[in-house]
Amino acid sequence: MSKQILIAGGGASGLSAAIAAAECGAQVTILERLPRVGKKILATGNGRCNLGHAGKELAHYHGTLPQAKQILQQFDTVRFFRKLGVLTRTDSEGRQYPCSGAAASVLDALRLACERLGVSICCDTKLTALSQQGGRWIAECENARYSADAVILAAGGSASPVNGTDGNLLPMLERMGHRIITPLPALCPIPTNPNLVRSLKGMRVQAMASAIVEGKIRKQERGEVQFTETALSGICIFNLSRLAAVYGDRMTVSLNLLPDRTAQEATQLLSELIALYADAEADYLLIGLLPKRVGAVCIKQALGKAQGSIGTLFASSKAREQLLRQLTDWRFPVAAMASFAQAQVTAGGISGQSVDRNLESRCAKGLYFCGELLDLDGDCGGYNLEWAWASGSYVGKAAAQNA
Repeated sequence: MSKQILIAGGGASGLSAAIAAAECGAQVTILERLPRVGKKILATGNGRCNLGHAGKELAHYHGTLPQAKQILQQFDTVRFFRKLGVLTRTDSEGRQYPCSGAAASVLDALRLACERLGVSICCDTKLTALSQQGGRWIAECENARYSADAVILAAGGSASPVNGTDGNLLPMLERMGHRIITPLPALCPIPTNPNLVRSLKGMRVQAMASAIVEGKIRKQERGEVQFTETALSGICIFNLSRLAAVYGDRMTVSLNLLPDRTAQEATQLLSELIALYADAEADYLLIGLLPKRVGAVCIKQALGKAQGSIGTLFASSKAREQLLRQLTDWRFPVAAMASFAQAQVTAGGISGQSVDRNLESRCAKGLYFCGELLDLDGDCGGYNLEWAWASGSYVGKAAAQNA
């Protein structure tokens, strides 16, 4: 008799878990709270679905899950999707995308694989309670009751609640004895003092961004920084955002707008520009380096004003030093925590202490976890979907073989 497995959550990890379990001969049912599965997949990679990354270095992952190293290293994303009929391409930075350039094709392939393998998908079905009776798992939903040999929880974290992930299962799991690492928003903008960024709304610059806590650099990321009315944004900022959530107003973001130049080279460059534009108005000084509006704001924040001739404003060495400091160490204090609605993923979740090497609960036999529900989150670049496919496939096999 086939083993019966319930999967709560029809996102990336839930679908890959269903495929793996069904391939092992299990009878699989997915319980999805939304009207359709895979809604969050469609939003990834700006609709292009950055489905993985060629590099699997653990330095790009954060959390309390030592099992992740083995699980990630033994999974081949390109091969997984090739088996589903989806060909992939890898860009110059290692990010992997479907050749179609459409997230919809990835979801369609996953759904067709589930259909081909006989996986039952029950949408508009929200899990509300779990219990064990007579060696079986009983799943209570708002509109039905299900029974199975094993349960895989793939309901996601708390990020992006509009896509069906709001952390609703965590209180129940904590009552069962699982240790929960407090969920925090990650891969999101970093709110700062609006007075520092409001006039820069819509501007973009290339910079080295540093997360500074108690005078120490905790992490650095290089790339495009975007200014919003109340926050810093952009991929490099997203990769610092989990630290901003952890440290709050103890953290400051520093931007170096001249990352390719030594202090001596930066000093020489500024001197040359001041000499060249000596008779021009101040806001023209940095037009060869930065968008004019950004340059003007830098000068105003460094000197307190941005009017007058360049030669007059920067006649003193002190003025030049102040501007150099502004350009190489532009400080933005963290003002608040971003909302989960703004976050792409969740930092935190089920602690690694609460699961064994198979990602099975240490509190309840036959209960497995995968994806974002666990305390593991990755940087931008496909790392989080990589973990979703890998962990889903891993627990799908484990549940089918051990149930």
